[in-house]
Amino acid sequence: MNQKSVFHNSLLTIVRQVFSIVFGFLAMVLIARVLGKEGQGQYTLAILLPTLLYTLMNSGVPVSTVFFIGQKKYSDEEIYSTTIYSTLILSLLSILIGLVVVFFFKDYFFASLTTGLLFSTLLIIPLIYLQKNLQTYFQGKEDFKSYNMIIILNQLGLLIFSLVFVWYLQLGIEGAILGFACSQLIMVLVSVVFMYRDYRLGFPKLFSSTYFKDSLFFGLKGHLSNVLSFINYRIDMFLLAYFIDDIAVGIYSIAVLLAERIWLVSQSVSSVLFARVANLTSEKEQNIFTSLASRNTLFITLLGGGFLALISHWLILTFFGTEYSESIEPFLYIIPGIILFSMSKVLANDFIGRGFPEINTYIALITALTNLVLNLWLIPIYGTKGAAISTSTSYILDALIKSIYFSRKNNIPFSEFYLIKSSDIKLYKSKITKLFN
Repeated sequence: MNQKSVFHNSLLTIVRQVFSIVFGFLAMVLIARVLGKEGQGQYTLAILLPTLLYTLMNSGVPVSTVFFIGQKKYSDEEIYSTTIYSTLILSLLSILIGLVVVFFFKDYFFASLTTGLLFSTLLIIPLIYLQKNLQTYFQGKEDFKSYNMIIILNQLGLLIFSLVFVWYLQLGIEGAILGFACSQLIMVLVSVVFMYRDYRLGFPKLFSSTYFKDSLFFGLKGHLSNVLSFINYRIDMFLLAYFIDDIAVGIYSIAVLLAERIWLVSQSVSSVLFARVANLTSEKEQNIFTSLASRNTLFITLLGGGFLALISHWLILTFFGTEYSESIEPFLYIIPGIILFSMSKVLANDFIGRGFPEINTYIALITALTNLVLNLWLIPIYGTKGAAISTSTSYILDALIKSIYFSRKNNIPFSEFYLIKSSDIKLYKSKITKLFN
């Protein structure tokens, strides 16, 4: 696969994920308007619990899946079956830890949520594990047609189930959580169908202890990075709930979720890049691909982020209503960090694809601690604005550290992965023309 093929896959991934973004945005608007600020905050916190447990306990299995498929050291059956068995074991452990959290820490971060509601969110954990771990198999195979279709169906399902449970049946927060669970189930079912149709992989037949050890060893090297990154993404939500209330979480969650839609490009490009770099053996080719992906991701995200910042007032008031007018300020403060962090995502996947996930861990440790300290300092003083400033600052710091490391490690000037080139513009024109033809 050459440079243009990677660009083509990235572009198609972006185009297909635009539909996913639209469906997800409409679902977000629907839930936020029906539940209101407080209900939106409670729903955000409830969904954070299973997501956090998955992040803490997945042991880097998804990353290992993509990496070892690219290395071709193990058969597809070994990787697939062992991953399924690992998924079941880890999801059960996550549920047990979740029960401990509910029983002993509920009053600190989930005081407004009922115990029964939190228990119901724990039942979603196996679905989250299965859909994420199966999805990465398609990424490792560079089967982005199936990969993107699953993501689109997930967001479409979330929109449809939200319409039914939240709007039509008026089930409130319980309906929103049920809609989230059903959308995860849709992803699992479609993944299973695609897996059997394209790769003849069905019920897991064997458990490879050798692959399990190797995948665990490789995954854990970068797993702490994923945990710290998630904390970096969401620690502000928990601290807002702790220091202020669910209404502040609801207001801030709209700003964050809307801003993170800008990561469409970086997520699409990173998905393609990770799989491609893992399959390459030439360091020169890896540098070319990553530099291309990095500068173009930053350029497109900058355009998109700038546009959203200009229309943010109109966008939030029109779609979410005046009730969420306070979301505008934190949205504008977090945008700069979101834009620069898009390039950081690309560089992070390059490090993993080369087999050095621990680099991300060291950097994530620094930025997560920075974010935590800033949030503890600024949230009690400035509220949601303080949370946005803290998170944006940590994102910018993360991007700068990774840029410096990537530049020095590979002897590549900053301009190669920061500044757009005329050759990139020509590549855009040719690929877009071919796509429409």
